[in-house]
Amino acid sequence: MIDTIRFNIYLVNIVTSDNFGSHMSASAEDINRRPYHHGDLRNALIDAGVRLLAEEGVHALDLRKVARLAGVSHAAPYRHFQDKQALLLAIVEEGFRRLGLAVEQTLAANDTEPTTQLLAMGKAYVLFAIDQPAYFRLMFSGHSNTSTEPSEQENTAKTSFRVLMGIIQRGQEQGKFVGTDPELLAQTAWAMVHGIATLLVDDQLEIDSADREAVERMTQDALDLVCRGIEQRL
Repeated sequence: MIDTIRFNIYLVNIVTSDNFGSHMSASAEDINRRPYHHGDLRNALIDAGVRLLAEEGVHALDLRKVARLAGVSHAAPYRHFQDKQALLLAIVEEGFRRLGLAVEQTLAANDTEPTTQLLAMGKAYVLFAIDQPAYFRLMFSGHSNTSTEPSEQENTAKTSFRVLMGIIQRGQEQGKFVGTDPELLAQTAWAMVHGIATLLVDDQLEIDSADREAVERMTQDALDLVCRGIEQRL
């Protein structure tokens, strides 16, 4: 049994409905059922679920379709997921894990100076969104948020925000950022970056999300404005 999770996301509660794609391809529909042969059934089902989210949308997703796309029997998904909601939860958790890994790798590859880290983290966040749009949409859609009870996994959705808070606080300790409430500063930076990422994923900006240089340049310019606003005036 998979615990349900409450994703208490700071500031942003973006609910997307069916903008996960149009229709499932004929090739996906025509895949025949085959006996279970995956070495990792759980991850195979998550991958198939993400594909269906991108092609059909969250409301069209069900475990039978996921099983068919993964090439396993209709009963196989129930070895790991009791229902569609449990699969959605697993996809969200995997999305946050991937986002956290992307941020961690980016920060490790950059100078530890707070402003540099803030810019690097912002770019990593936006690039994750355009590279993994199905994950990104579901992570902030609220579709997996069905419980009012906290769980042991509640911090999964807050990991990146805590990292951002840490960068802001280090900047304040070093006298680089103003001494305003660090949570407010972190929310402001996140709101800017999340807004850019969401608009890019939904094709609402006059910029090609496939043009990574243009995406990084836009993110850099936006975060430069944020940094100028929170930097300490000497």
